[in-house]
Amino acid sequence: MKIGKYKLSRKAVSPVIATLLMIAIAVAASIIVYVWSMGLLGGLMGGGGSQVKEQLILEAYNWASLGTLELTLRNVGSASVDIANTYVAGELQTAAWTPDPVAVGATATVSITPAGFTASAGVAFTLKVVSATGGVFTFSVIAGSVG
Repeated sequence: MKIGKYKLSRKAVSPVIATLLMIAIAVAASIIVYVWSMGLLGGLMGGGGSQVKEQLILEAYNWASLGTLELTLRNVGSASVDIANTYVAGELQTAAWTPDPVAVGATATVSITPAGFTASAGVAFTLKVVSATGGVFTFSVIAGSVG
């Protein structure tokens, strides 16, 4: 082909080679994305801290008398839980858990005299138990009932 006074004699890459190059580039890009995502997910999911190993469940509560809330929690996780704070309806409550820390498989009990809010019978309140490592366990308790 001649354009003006210059002669261009360029040949294009054959369609077979072009297809193989595109496949190779796509495979290389997908491998890079896979390695990057596994490194990211492995960092997020692997190992975990003590917050991941701490698991508390609310076995029972007794709030039949609006003046006293009695709780029983069980540690079903793989690490002992050191309870730092207890909140009812967003208000910090004074609570002395027995035992504290709660060993794996053990239960802990506490009797709380709710303060900072007015409990009405039949109303559900949020109970939050916070561990020393920052783990938050949230439960719902109904005033004037046993659960």
